[in-house]
Amino acid sequence: MAIPLRVVRRAAANYVFRRVYCVSFEVTHNCNAQCEHCQRGRLNDREQRASPDRLVEIARELRPLVSIMSGGEPLIRRDLEEIVEKLKKTGASARVNVNTNAALLTPGRFRRLKDAGIDNFVISFDFPDERHDEWRAIPGLFGKIQHLVTTLSPEDRKLIVLTCVFNSKNFRDAPRMAEVAREWGVSMNYSTYTWMRTWDMSLMIQPEEMDEAREVVATLSEMRRAYGTILNSDGVFQGMLDFYERGGTPGCRAGERLLVVNPDGTFSPCGLLIRDYPTRRALLKDFTKTNRCSACYTISRAMAERPLWYFVRDHIHHLRETGPDAIRA
Repeated sequence: MAIPLRVVRRAAANYVFRRVYCVSFEVTHNCNAQCEHCQRGRLNDREQRASPDRLVEIARELRPLVSIMSGGEPLIRRDLEEIVEKLKKTGASARVNVNTNAALLTPGRFRRLKDAGIDNFVISFDFPDERHDEWRAIPGLFGKIQHLVTTLSPEDRKLIVLTCVFNSKNFRDAPRMAEVAREWGVSMNYSTYTWMRTWDMSLMIQPEEMDEAREVVATLSEMRRAYGTILNSDGVFQGMLDFYERGGTPGCRAGERLLVVNPDGTFSPCGLLIRDYPTRRALLKDFTKTNRCSACYTISRAMAERPLWYFVRDHIHHLRETGPDAIRA
């Protein structure tokens, strides 16, 4: 997946000026799913929500490389298109993605969000069949995603990324998920489960399962090199295995490299530690300086925290192929 040079320039500027790379705008904590790995899934009609203009104002202050529209389920917000359009038109964020379970993603909503400027639709994908419905507690969801994706044009399918929370219940199905993504003409991405959402340690890959997990990751790495439809780098895959083997990943840079904007416009270090800091400066002072948390290795964290040498190591062959005008993610 080629990244435009303007995006690379924003990344370089953010590194030099110590600006945040990734901001997850949790535009609502409401959700229409009840996933087994997540604590969300409740509706609150009294939720306080910042206006689109306020969210854009925050983004213009932070100037992130990537803004993620997340939640909860972000498509619950009827003004999501307005938020996205203003983020892109003002140049507040170089890229804008939406993370969704896709239950509310109709063809019409897809077109409106695409026209507003969404760069990627990141769709949750926990199993390569109807087990996904049970996991998310949304009947018919797998079939709905399949129908939506496979009826899109080949060009529109390039905007779709299926993303899997890799855990003890589904990691053996990960290669089949990648095959399904390839059959549908879309990309596949993997992240790790964290117990901090539900305090359920059983979904962590257990020590006796690690040999199997390594074999699965080796298969995924081969598929990535063969087909180019898996977005995780070999380094990130190794980081996922290390996370499960050690039970955590130290060196969290929440607040520095990535952070969360809450529905009301206040700041949290991440989606697992909800706080109400009024500014990023306050978050950095009160949280980041003393942060010792190691309990996650989400794909957002993995991508935001990797140093330049890590990026070059993973992609040196792509850099040679594409030259100075494009870089691959």
